[in-house]
Amino acid sequence: MMLTLSHSTIGNWTIIHVAGEVDMATGPQLRQEIVRHVSEGNIHIVIDLQNVDFIDSTGLGILVGGVKRARSNGGDFRCSGLSGSLQEVFSLTGLDSVLLSVDLNQDPSTWEPLNE
Repeated sequence: MMLTLSHSTIGNWTIIHVAGEVDMATGPQLRQEIVRHVSEGNIHIVIDLQNVDFIDSTGLGILVGGVKRARSNGGDFRCSGLSGSLQEVFSLTGLDSVLLSVDLNQDPSTWEPLNE
């Protein structure tokens, strides 16, 4: 399956909208998009997973890498739009304690601050 990426902004947050499957074949495309945004100075990133049908261990690793990359540059990395099955995967892997989920319909100032 194809992976479709687009982006938008909310305040100082860059939202990367992901649609399709994030796996070994498509993951590098998402990684490149995250790297590009951070290198351009967009260090506050939300990955919108609302339209993601499937994510494998490669995809989860890319998300962890995104957290590390954004935070090492003084920013933050969040996710949104988790389906029930993705919430379960995040919980089982412990990713939910590292990658906070936010509601894109809320003002970013109401999002839980980064716990350092």
